[in-house]
Amino acid sequence: MLTQIHIRDLATIEELTLNLVNGTTMITGETGAGKSVFIEAIEIALGGRASSNLIRPGKEKAEISLCFDITAFSQVVNKLKELDLDQDMDCIIRRIITSDGRSRCYVNGSPATVQLIKELGELLFHLHGQYDQQILLKADTQRDVLDKFADHLPLALQVKHLAETWKSCTQQIKNLQNKSQEKIERSHYLQFQLDELSQLNLKSDEWTQLEKEHKQLAHAEELLKNIHNALLPFSNEDDRNIISLLNEIRKNLENSQTVEPKSIGWLSTLNSNIISLQDLESDLQNYLEKTEINPEKLSAIEEKISQIFNLARKHKIQPEELYEYKIHLADQLDELNSSDDELRELENKRINIENEYQLYANKLSLSRKKAAQKLSKEMTETIRSLSLPHGEFSIELVNEIDKDNLSLYGNERILFLIKTNPDQSLQPLNKVISGGELSRLSLAAHLALAHQTSIPTLIFDEVDTGLSGATAEKIGKLLRKLGESYQVFCITHQAQVAACGHNHLLVEKYFVAKVTYTRLRILSLDEKTNEIARMLGGETITQKTLAHAEEILAQSS
Repeated sequence: MLTQIHIRDLATIEELTLNLVNGTTMITGETGAGKSVFIEAIEIALGGRASSNLIRPGKEKAEISLCFDITAFSQVVNKLKELDLDQDMDCIIRRIITSDGRSRCYVNGSPATVQLIKELGELLFHLHGQYDQQILLKADTQRDVLDKFADHLPLALQVKHLAETWKSCTQQIKNLQNKSQEKIERSHYLQFQLDELSQLNLKSDEWTQLEKEHKQLAHAEELLKNIHNALLPFSNEDDRNIISLLNEIRKNLENSQTVEPKSIGWLSTLNSNIISLQDLESDLQNYLEKTEINPEKLSAIEEKISQIFNLARKHKIQPEELYEYKIHLADQLDELNSSDDELRELENKRINIENEYQLYANKLSLSRKKAAQKLSKEMTETIRSLSLPHGEFSIELVNEIDKDNLSLYGNERILFLIKTNPDQSLQPLNKVISGGELSRLSLAAHLALAHQTSIPTLIFDEVDTGLSGATAEKIGKLLRKLGESYQVFCITHQAQVAACGHNHLLVEKYFVAKVTYTRLRILSLDEKTNEIARMLGGETITQKTLAHAEEILAQSS
């Protein structure tokens, strides 16, 4: 989720730092106050088009920083770890736009490309604007939505794995068929490398174990001393050790049971702690007995670590990759030395993979068909409640079986269809849907997938435009419900929608010496009531509009 945004010298914002929380945050303000600058700043920071025209007049550069808490989002964590950019559980993205039209990007303090922050942005943030063609129009997204809703991702992954295995097997067959006279020279070179690695007799995960043992042996004396000292309070000979003291406490509590019933609970807690401490004493004693100072073993481990480092440096890989690299070389050598028998084996293997693939792909098709009917019904009901009374949503499974090239995604292409008027026929989304309708459909999809959260932060830009008060209230409550699973921001002009937010962000424009400024601030409950009243009644807020605002707020929670 987005925890903080900092903006400096962007458009009408001089400097702004906002600390943000989870849930649904409604964004309001008078027309022209600059509500769009909040969205624009996030889009720019995440790789959107950056123009020097956005820099505040008289300034040399504009700067935007976003801080995301990625604790629950393994895709982002893994991506940053792959690039050696991980920093605790935060992802800090910073972009600077200079007056010459250039920009610089940083991820967790390290320089980064625009492409990288775009990739991270796709995992962290989705904008659902009224007039933008959004990601829901993409075929891959439509397939992912259905598969997540069906909760059969393991099955889909199995199909993908089999297709990848089939492709790999096919490539191996081609490689065997295209062998050249260079095979023998290559084979000798690989054998030399493999022999050198085999002398280490390195086992899987041995590097991790060696590091662990080296650390323990190098600090064995200090470790044993600490463990010994930790055991002293358990073994005082004057019967005043930890356990005897706790037993005295237990006696006193037992004597108090007849007078104070709470003693029973206290005794239970105490007994649990005594057992835990006794277990701890036993574990420490066993550890002390089994751990020894062994300089000979330490020397042997250091020698092997040195050998591993030297070979890893030679092959330009990390030490922990050496075992897998050896397997990789062995695989290459086996491939070069294979005979026609191997080719026949591979061809038979490919046939078996095709049969297994089709078995799982058929199961996936059946699951998709069942889920498509259920999701179509759910989304139709939702969009009809959002001022599309004649809307109908349907999912078509288009058969695309190709035995010459197994698809990573099964036997069919997923196609989302919609009609918004009773006299229309169902058509693909990108042919008939408007920006506002797409935003509401996106809202319906995210509600259906709320139990399968994948993108932490969603922004809806005026999805309530043109709706009546009753429908606006419905969409507001749906957005509030969505905020239970996602971090949601919604720009709105509707008081009924704004009242449904867990939080409220006000955008204000003001002038100092004929210079325009924009500020954003989180409202308190009283301030929120006044803002809802302003949205209902205009600049003049009366007791009647305040009462109406309080009533709407009471009904929205």
